[in-house]
Amino acid sequence: MSKSNTNALYLLIHSLSKAEKRHFRSYAKRNFGEKDIKFLTLFDLLDKQSTYNSEKIRGNFSGTSISAISNLKSHLYEQLLISLRLLHRNDSSVKIHELLSFANVLYSKGLYLQSLEQLKRARVYAESMEDDLSLHAIIEMERRLELFYVTDSGENRASDIVLMNVKLRSQLDARDNWSNIALLLYDYYLKYGHVKNQNQFKKVEAFFKEQTEHLVEEAGSMQGRVYRHMAYTWYYFITQNFALCYRHASDWINLVQSKDILLSRDPIFYLKGMHNALSALFYSNKPRQFNEMYGGFKTFIEERKSEFDHNTLMLIDVYKNMAELNQRFLAGQFRGNETFILELKEWLEANDGYLDQNRIQVFNYKIACLYFGADDFKNCIVHLNKIIHSDVKEKYLKQDVQCFARVLNLVAHYELGNDDLVEYQLKSTYRFLIKYGDLQKVQEAIIGFIRTTANVRKEEVGAHFVALKEDLVSIFDDPFERRPLLYLDLISWLTSRIENVPVEKIIRARQELR
Repeated sequence: MSKSNTNALYLLIHSLSKAEKRHFRSYAKRNFGEKDIKFLTLFDLLDKQSTYNSEKIRGNFSGTSISAISNLKSHLYEQLLISLRLLHRNDSSVKIHELLSFANVLYSKGLYLQSLEQLKRARVYAESMEDDLSLHAIIEMERRLELFYVTDSGENRASDIVLMNVKLRSQLDARDNWSNIALLLYDYYLKYGHVKNQNQFKKVEAFFKEQTEHLVEEAGSMQGRVYRHMAYTWYYFITQNFALCYRHASDWINLVQSKDILLSRDPIFYLKGMHNALSALFYSNKPRQFNEMYGGFKTFIEERKSEFDHNTLMLIDVYKNMAELNQRFLAGQFRGNETFILELKEWLEANDGYLDQNRIQVFNYKIACLYFGADDFKNCIVHLNKIIHSDVKEKYLKQDVQCFARVLNLVAHYELGNDDLVEYQLKSTYRFLIKYGDLQKVQEAIIGFIRTTANVRKEEVGAHFVALKEDLVSIFDDPFERRPLLYLDLISWLTSRIENVPVEKIIRARQELR
């Protein structure tokens, strides 16, 4: 399902559960009558389509103008949202907003005491969920009522409201500060990946210090403390300190687990923390710990899957598929993945409309690396081309993946003996790396190796592989030069070529020694 061939209404309909679809049909017939509900006809048409087809829709509404069909789509979209709100009105977060709406309506009619009753009910829900944002909105309205109407709520009512407001503002400030820092760091990672050199490290370090030095470490609500660990997790992930990254991701997970209401209300907090912890273990090359944590991750999903909404289930699929890929890399399992890769590719195609381009490109790169490890260089190139020839603007893509896709593409063509293409790829890759300032010593060594050995006889290449491995081992003494190893195990690849054994055998032998 291509993104260019989908629209918001189609995606919304195909995200609905059977119960939600059943409720919508009942809602439509109950409120609009049984006969000639055009928007329900449109709903059924879209529900039956496996891919979005606007021509088929127009064909089923012959005699109806394009603008009328557009209006019908907008009406259907609105009615779907109303139906979903009604179906999920007993969810605590929805209930709070509904009670706030009731309170506002009653206030506008001058029924202040009734408005206060609705606010009291909303406060019970918000306090039980530790929902600071909703509590702040409730307190703000209570303060407005007390300012303009004598409610006889008690002699300490004013001071109680003020104290609660001050406390909430402090908690919200801490929450907002840490979540803003986490967001900016995540944005940096999506654009640039891990720091490449000492200068970049100093810039990220200076930014983090400037943003955090005035903040109280343990201040704030539960969510504020979670955001704090989230910010530290991203900081250490970007700067390649995976041990501290894992420690803060673990603290993040433990905090969420300690409050079952937070775990139930926002399971994504827990799932994202687990995903980051697993990523830190993967990059630290800790297969035993990775497998243990991944087992706990799957157990959590299995035990609570009935509670998850469509969005949560989609993120679970993202994190599970990424963990499955990383588990295979850690185990050196590059062959025998045909069924898994086929299912993963089908999932990517089916959910293209829900996935962002960064994730799609990372998945394609990981799949390409699996094929590369299995010496299936043709399929490796197929998936790398999906990254290299993407029609999405380059500035929105993570530069790390773009750069290493080109390096791996060059190596794959070299392995296939595509001499004519290798010469072109050398120039193209070199220009791209220069453009993005990503021509590090590792890339220079690989490009130099391929340029030198492109026309060397096979029996003479072995010595060049040995020399390249020695060069890279020396280069990797610089921690910032190890970044390419996060994207491709170059040393294992070179060792396999020198010893003439499959790369997975090299990786498995290394893991047995750990």
